[in-house]
Amino acid sequence: MARLSKFLIENFIPIFLTIFLILFLITSIIITISISNITASIHITTYELFKMYMLSLPRVIFIAISISFFIALNSLFSKLSESQEIIAIFASGVKPFKLVKPFLFIALGITLINLIILFITIPYAKNSFENFKAQKKQEAKFNFQTSQISQKFGEWSVFAKSKNNKFYKEIILFNPQKNELIIANKASLNTKGGYIQFKLHNGNVYFMDKRTFIVFKKMNINQKIKQSFYSIFNFSKYYKKFKKTFNFYLPFALLPIALLFFIPIISIFHSRLHKNHSTLYSIIILILYLLLTKISKNIEITLLISFVFFVVGFLLFKRRVKF
Repeated sequence: MARLSKFLIENFIPIFLTIFLILFLITSIIITISISNITASIHITTYELFKMYMLSLPRVIFIAISISFFIALNSLFSKLSESQEIIAIFASGVKPFKLVKPFLFIALGITLINLIILFITIPYAKNSFENFKAQKKQEAKFNFQTSQISQKFGEWSVFAKSKNNKFYKEIILFNPQKNELIIANKASLNTKGGYIQFKLHNGNVYFMDKRTFIVFKKMNINQKIKQSFYSIFNFSKYYKKFKKTFNFYLPFALLPIALLFFIPIISIFHSRLHKNHSTLYSIIILILYLLLTKISKNIEITLLISFVFFVVGFLLFKRRVKF
């Protein structure tokens, strides 16, 4: 039996990797297009584009692995059926469950990894992605133009005479609430530690109400970037924030184990007596599973639907395998 398992897995891996790479490429292109739509309103560097893609990567891998497993295993059994190798295996006294057994452990392993990615990696990556996007939008908001009035930096109105990238010359800031005026020779705009920092060099601060002023060589004005942070250790708040995300991706996490026993039912057949309809059947089952789980907006119901698919698949498999 160990030799049979090795034979099945060795044939499964190339099919799985081929399908995974295709799905990975397709989902990567979709993710890249969605990121490019975001960048239409903000300016980012190549490194920052790569960073946004890497933060989206857990979702890409997550979906690609689950669907690739289902399609690859279906393709493997169909291939063995068409080449009549499955007949030789059954003729040697091997029971159908022995064919599925090695993939049962693989399906459980993939499902466990998926759940870890779903409940830990995806929320943290999504939160970091949203924070990064908020930061870039905030930076774009503070991308001051020269010789224009009514530009705001927090409570300050800003006027700059000249600009080179993020460096400004002859800059004036006025705070109408505190009635304060700042005039500086040079300034630069940077992001640091969750703040957008305006660094001023060689200037004066005028306190209009007090009729006094001070001279400075360096001065920093900070504007906090609104960012959110959620910890899994505060699970109630964490779960409430990402509940929709969990419910959306949970069917994909459970897909390998939920649909495992449907695969031999639709893909094992006698090539001389039956036509190969495994691709059509697999698409129907996959769409039906995803539609039913997507209709549900409750995680408990999604879990129940996945469990029902697993039980129904197991019972049908135990009763009859097409051959």
